[in-house]
Amino acid sequence: MFIFFFPSMGYAQSVQFAKDSIPVVDGKVVFSVNFEYDLDKKEFMRRSTHYLNNKLDPYAGAFLINNKDSTVCKIIDYLEIDSNFFQVFGMYMTYSLRMRYDEGRCTMTIRDLTYMEKTYFETQEASERKLNMPEYSGKDIMIDKKYTNLMTRNASGKITEATVNRINDIVKNLELSFVRK
Repeated sequence: MFIFFFPSMGYAQSVQFAKDSIPVVDGKVVFSVNFEYDLDKKEFMRRSTHYLNNKLDPYAGAFLINNKDSTVCKIIDYLEIDSNFFQVFGMYMTYSLRMRYDEGRCTMTIRDLTYMEKTYFETQEASERKLNMPEYSGKDIMIDKKYTNLMTRNASGKITEATVNRINDIVKNLELSFVRK
């Protein structure tokens, strides 16, 4: 009889978010993860910044704060929700991503999620002036299920699933950044 042991230390994901249990803080959708590794603040910052600059690959992003204690970014991701012969259904998701650095721990928080339909977002981008386009909060989409689309059944549910997949991907890749030497 052979027993196989698989190495798990350092490779287990901190958190896997699920579409059925969206975290809410003070009435707003907030995703938060603590990464605990034998790294100092400077090393957490270096690895986080490297990931954000070289691996995240959003539609757009900007550093608002980047110092030894924290990094705050505004990120815009494009989520392709559904595609078929008649249409491609996509949403642009804008959010704030914050990394807080401590000795042995880094806390990532994603909050202030807003969504805009692909056609509205691209019209806004092409315009020289600010247009009043419909936006939806993370709570509108993921908790209250207020978004509907004529051509897509369960649109809010599909957007929620795409969002959770994207956030889990960010968590997994940050985890890998902290594990590697």
